[in-house]
Amino acid sequence: MANSGTTSALTCLSTSDIITKVVEYGIEVTELEARKFRDNDVDGEAISYGLTETMVPYLFEGSFKKQAKFLQFARQLKEPEPSTTLTFEILPNDCLSPTCQEYGSFPAVFTLPTFPKDIQTKLDTKQPCHKVSTDRHKIVRILHETMAQYTMYPTNSEYIKVAKALIFRYPFLKDMEGNGYNTWHMSLKRRFKAERTPLVHHEVVRNMKQKFGHHRSPQAPENNQGSITTSVRRSSDIISVFGEDESSIGVHTQVLKRQYLKTQPDSCIVTNAMTKTFQWRRKEVAEGVRADTIANKYPFLKTPAGLCEEMNRIHNIENLQHRFREEFLLILPKVLALARGKSPLEKIYLQAREESLSEDLPAMDFKAGLVLLPIIFKEKVEHHVTLEEPGTPYPTTQLTHTNWKSAFTRRGPSVVKTDGFELFRASYLEEGVIAAFCAYFVFNMAYPPNRKNTLTFVQRCILKISEEGDKPLSTTVIRILNQLY
Repeated sequence: MANSGTTSALTCLSTSDIITKVVEYGIEVTELEARKFRDNDVDGEAISYGLTETMVPYLFEGSFKKQAKFLQFARQLKEPEPSTTLTFEILPNDCLSPTCQEYGSFPAVFTLPTFPKDIQTKLDTKQPCHKVSTDRHKIVRILHETMAQYTMYPTNSEYIKVAKALIFRYPFLKDMEGNGYNTWHMSLKRRFKAERTPLVHHEVVRNMKQKFGHHRSPQAPENNQGSITTSVRRSSDIISVFGEDESSIGVHTQVLKRQYLKTQPDSCIVTNAMTKTFQWRRKEVAEGVRADTIANKYPFLKTPAGLCEEMNRIHNIENLQHRFREEFLLILPKVLALARGKSPLEKIYLQAREESLSEDLPAMDFKAGLVLLPIIFKEKVEHHVTLEEPGTPYPTTQLTHTNWKSAFTRRGPSVVKTDGFELFRASYLEEGVIAAFCAYFVFNMAYPPNRKNTLTFVQRCILKISEEGDKPLSTTVIRILNQLY
């Protein structure tokens, strides 16, 4: 259906005519704004096609009032006059392709489409489709196809509108964490981006990508050599130190060093000295004192128990190792299931498992879960647990076994290294992994990008540790969380 009179009159307006009408409508147009109109060919034809909510803010940057008023102006400009005669025109089929059809306005209230019969049946019976990748992809595809009838460049609010509509209709599809729809939001954005890529040769799409596309700044890669010299964790827990000075701290540290040399240190003396020096120690860490210097000054930080006790002082977590074991055992079967077929290490573990006695399997499965956990987040095992010398300054657990098969089947010590030095030796893998995690907090280190998802999952989902100002969980972590719980 086309309005021949209004459309032809509107498309004949030049950019200068549009600027004049905008001013007559009561919108003050600066020289910079007028230049944007001219540079981007905002004429009557462009308005008839429909300017998106991304384009209008570009024309009137920094003024919500102008943006809202211009959108109202554009709608009125496209509305038919009362005396308009309507004529109907049948469009040829070849003009209905996504690259040449005219898209309508995105609906104010989005109505979910009817999904394929197999998916709709699962949704009606409240089956967890979001945990099955093939079902999830089908849902995203249908939503994409429905949205694409209106635009190939949805705004952020339109993505959210669709994701919210899905969760409102089917609440059991909600994410376990966050706003409940973040993974659906991100999946739709990726789907549109993938579908637009083949259209890059199309002039209209190419121009829109150049004018309104997002440009990411390159991120600096992780430095795998040298020491960590920047303190990046928040130090809001560090308060003024009262009652202690360098002299008294020196006395306490000498006590700690003497106790450390004993075969059986006095736990009461050690706890008292570590407690009295805690605030001073946190101040030193926040000021960027190297990890090895801190550990040598307070030698009980070179023990797994000492690191866990320090975590208790920082975040008030008692029996940290017990909490980790209990929480990890709840998800262990699903961790092993998600890792299946995704790593050569998983095959070695299964082969070793077949050759082991039944009474050895629980401990073996637990160890395999710890090793394979990064796999389900698409991160490398060797960045967390390795048989070789760690190639990074961040806390890493190095096993003393000669090969992975013996690592899975035999209990043996592990070494935790950080910032280029050996922090301590643990009696077994679990102890080393937990203490290595604690080292990030004790020595004020940020998670490196190549292991961030695994460490964030351990912190937020297993140990339930939250800090003020924590960012929302990433889409990757939320998606795995949905499948594990």
